[in-house]
Amino acid sequence: MNSIYSLIVSCFLYLACSNAKPNQTNGKITGRWLPVKSVMSCVEDGKKTFEKTDSSFSEMDLMVFKENGVLEDGGQRYEAYTIDLKTKELTLQEANGDGITFKIKTMNPEELVIIREDEEIFKRTKRQMKLEIYFRRI
Repeated sequence: MNSIYSLIVSCFLYLACSNAKPNQTNGKITGRWLPVKSVMSCVEDGKKTFEKTDSSFSEMDLMVFKENGVLEDGGQRYEAYTIDLKTKELTLQEANGDGITFKIKTMNPEELVIIREDEEIFKRTKRQMKLEIYFRRI
């Protein structure tokens, strides 16, 4: 009788673990993600010159990452994506073939945070720009 209970408990554990909410499949993050906040900041010569936070996103901004690498972008800017879990990089591709690569700061079943950092010299001043976008799964 104990072996039957052990078998039943094992089956429940297996089902519970195998039916977990999908996070990533074959190196791709799939599902519906809504941007909830973006933070853009600029540092010039080691001093923060500005920081702008935007939380005015709506359902129209929803991004749907499909299993086959297709991206339905509510903002209609990107049409495909690739993800590299080894380097933790997410590349969003535009219709003209150009891509923009973000570092993945957080990726779990409920939250996705991506960061892009650029550095340039402008009028002999070192300028560092940082864009951080926060998503939640819908």
